[in-house]
Amino acid sequence: MTVDEEPQDDVLASVARLKPRDVSSRHAHRLRRLCHAALQTPSGRHTAAVAARGMFFSRVVGPALGGAWCLAYLMEIVRRAAAMYLLHP
Repeated sequence: MTVDEEPQDDVLASVARLKPRDVSSRHAHRLRRLCHAALQTPSGRHTAAVAARGMFFSRVVGPALGGAWCLAYLMEIVRRAAAMYLLHP
């Protein structure tokens, strides 16, 4: 296929045949006003979800990660101590 050839696609051809439609200016203004209002006022459920996510991280995920890090560190200390003890009894 070259650049000059048009693809033979039935779906694209049917989309190209569609007539353009537009909403009235009154309806467009009403939709715009509703969208702006929805974007400017945060919903209560959204802010509660963000707060709950932060609380979940600070109370569950953070301490779990810290505990896992401490456990890995302690295991490495024990492993190195055992290696030194077994090498030089």
